[in-house]
Amino acid sequence: MEGLETLIKLKKEAGNHSPSLKMIIDGLGYDPVKHDFCFLSNPYATRNVVSKLKESINSESINRLVESYPADTKYVANNIARIEDVDPSFMVVGNGAVQCIEWVCEGWEIKNLYIPKPTFSTYYELLPNNHTLSTFNWLEEGISAKDFLDDAIQHNCDAIVIINPNNPSGTFFKSEELLNLINNDAGIKIIIDESFCHFLTDFEDYRQVRKVNSKNLVFIKSLAKDFGVAGVRLGYLYTKDTNLLNYALKKTTWNLNNFAVLVSEFFKNNEFRKEYWKARKKYLSDRDEFFKKLKQFKEIKTFPSQANFFLLHSEHFSEKFVFKLLINSGIYIRTMSDKVGLDQSFVRVACRTKEENDFFLQELNKEIRSSC
Repeated sequence: MEGLETLIKLKKEAGNHSPSLKMIIDGLGYDPVKHDFCFLSNPYATRNVVSKLKESINSESINRLVESYPADTKYVANNIARIEDVDPSFMVVGNGAVQCIEWVCEGWEIKNLYIPKPTFSTYYELLPNNHTLSTFNWLEEGISAKDFLDDAIQHNCDAIVIINPNNPSGTFFKSEELLNLINNDAGIKIIIDESFCHFLTDFEDYRQVRKVNSKNLVFIKSLAKDFGVAGVRLGYLYTKDTNLLNYALKKTTWNLNNFAVLVSEFFKNNEFRKEYWKARKKYLSDRDEFFKKLKQFKEIKTFPSQANFFLLHSEHFSEKFVFKLLINSGIYIRTMSDKVGLDQSFVRVACRTKEENDFFLQELNKEIRSSC
């Protein structure tokens, strides 16, 4: 099939991540992606942001956005705090969550980070010689936060990262389990990556975890997933550890751009916030319906998820399957061939709009049938 080998080669070059849309377009000479189920966002929220951008940008404002220096992180933190309901004095805004992850790893001088598997690869990429991968696979049932803590203590870890809900498994710890993990007697520092927390069914309950007063705790959050603005690069860390805050603040000179600042200003608008929470509610309803329909495939195991994606497992899946689906149907999904703890028989599928989800289900069925 024309283009298949090119896509497989691009995946290899991308390492632990998916080839970007630009890489794919340059490699193939055309844009095959009509429905992006690979990169994770709420498309309804993206529409709201794009609509506001169109209202806000004209020939005069675009000149200022490009020519002038951006506002500092404190200004943007105050804006983000309006929708996140946190104290901005304990927040530092980064150029995406990845920059915040770097600050935490450096600022805390982590010697041995306990990392669940499978999970977001940036954590073990940044600490190639200073981490321990979990003894457990987070796809196993019945694993508790205490299991993770006991395993981390056994491996002499000084910090634990919990992505809650986890990427790519969609598994999560309830608030009471997180609190038990945070209040550990071993003095182990806790990183809670909450980039997908807005998709939690019990999000209001989870918010209480942020109010814990502990210097051994830091929250990291990307705004790319819930607000659908990955290209803007907005993320933050939130901690009561003043030493870590001061370390991160020293790294923020001109780290943001004016488009990120502009998007953060939308959060001050009451109407925008109302529209966002409506978009979240609609999206979660679509996600739950998508899950029910995915479960109807007998050839596929669909793992429950509290995030905005689902992990699927089938003997029919492979890297070739993933890229054939892209070439044949314009549907881009994420192979798990590079994930520690998984292999190419797993794929991750984002939830999109109801119409896109139904189209995906139809095309997935065709591809499964043709591979039988």
